[in-house]
Amino acid sequence: MDFEWVAIALGDVAWISLAFFLGFLARLIGLPPLVGFLATGFVLNYLGIASGEMLEKLADLGITLLLFTVGLKLNLKVLIRPQVWLVTVLHISIIIALFGAVIFSLALMSAPLFSGLDLKLSLMLAFALSFSSTVFVVKSLEEKGEIKSLHGRIAIGILVMQDLAAVIFLAASAGKFPSLWALLLFLLIPLRPLLHHLLQKPAMVNC
Repeated sequence: MDFEWVAIALGDVAWISLAFFLGFLARLIGLPPLVGFLATGFVLNYLGIASGEMLEKLADLGITLLLFTVGLKLNLKVLIRPQVWLVTVLHISIIIALFGAVIFSLALMSAPLFSGLDLKLSLMLAFALSFSSTVFVVKSLEEKGEIKSLHGRIAIGILVMQDLAAVIFLAASAGKFPSLWALLLFLLIPLRPLLHHLLQKPAMVNC
């Protein structure tokens, strides 16, 4: 019988425990726990330790649930505000133009890591660098209790617009289109109040 999966699972549990421990230490010194989580990832990557399949699935599930909760709390009217879509468009455009020019210039000078990049690849790399970390910002706002504030809603709205732009870009560049089954997601709209109530219960218990 193959017990290799047991060793992998125990390793994943150890890394998760280390992340929680460093997150707790970060909180003790007045830093967000996310700093400890990131430090754990940096250390494990530096040591060349690869994450197991279970850990990757848990990470994907955690991010999915976090973004799903954000979607439940976000009013769609926020996305159509000029402060949101205009800032998003200007931010992405400026970063693409600035970083694209810098990266392409480095490519023309045959700088290390940039040699061989053409204008198209330079712009694509600049486009990737124009995005912020939705998870980091959401967790920071959530810990400060500012996720429902005006600046918090606007910041999340901008991040959501960036995520939508990234999804559209990735789908278009890969030549893939959403399945018709994706339309079933609209069925969640009538269930929004119920789901929001259920997801708020754990937060109320922790308080």
